[in-house]
Amino acid sequence: MSFIPLAIPLMSMFFIWTSLYFFLCIINPHRSHEWNCRLVTVCHGALTSLLSFWSAFITGPWPLVAMGDANTPLHTFIATFTLGYFMFDFLWCFYMGTEGIDMLLHHIISTCGIVFVLFDGYSGPELAATILGTEISNPFLQMRWFMRETGRYQTLLAKVNDVIFMMMFICWRFGPGTLLCYRTVSSTKPKLFVKLGGIGMYLISWVWVFFIIRFAKKRFFGKGHKK
Repeated sequence: MSFIPLAIPLMSMFFIWTSLYFFLCIINPHRSHEWNCRLVTVCHGALTSLLSFWSAFITGPWPLVAMGDANTPLHTFIATFTLGYFMFDFLWCFYMGTEGIDMLLHHIISTCGIVFVLFDGYSGPELAATILGTEISNPFLQMRWFMRETGRYQTLLAKVNDVIFMMMFICWRFGPGTLLCYRTVSSTKPKLFVKLGGIGMYLISWVWVFFIIRFAKKRFFGKGHKK
C-alpha cells in the first residue's frame, strides 16, 4: 500500500491524541502533565479495546483461523487509531523520561509491528487480537496510579481494582495470548516479521507478569499490606 493514503489518517490520529492531551492540560491546570497523559491513555485503552473486541468477536474474521489474511477497513482503522496514540505516547515518555527501557522497547516493537501490518496489508486479524489483549487491562493499571496520587490506594476499591488488573493481565498471557502466539508462529500465512514481532511482544509480556506477581506478593501478603 502506498504511503500517502495511510500517512494522512495516521498524522490525523496523532494530532487528535496530542490535541486531547493539551486540551486536558488546559482544563486541568492543577494536575500534573503525567496525570493528563494518563487520562489520554485511559481513553485510548478503553476505545481501542472496544474496537478490537468488535473486530474479533462481532464483525470477524476470527483471528485464530484468519491469520495472515488481508486487512479489513476496520483492521486498518484500529491500527491507525492505535499507532497515532503510540506515536504520541512514545514521544511524551521519551521527552519526560518517565518510563524505563522495557516500556520504551514495548513501544518500539508495537510501533514497528503496526507499521508493517498497515503497509503490508495483511495480518490485521491477529494484530487486532494482540491489541485487545495488551490494552484491555490498561485502564485498570491507570486507575491504580490515580488512586495512589489521590491517597486512595489503601481503600477496598483500590484493592479490587488491583485484583482485576492482575487477573486480566495474567490470565490473558496464560490463555488467549499463549494460544495466539503459538498459532501465529506455527501458521504458514503470517510473514516472518509478524512472527518475530509476536514473539517479542509475548516475551516482554511475561517479563511484566513476573513483576506483577512480585507486586501482588508485596501488595497482599507483605508486611506492610495493611498499612
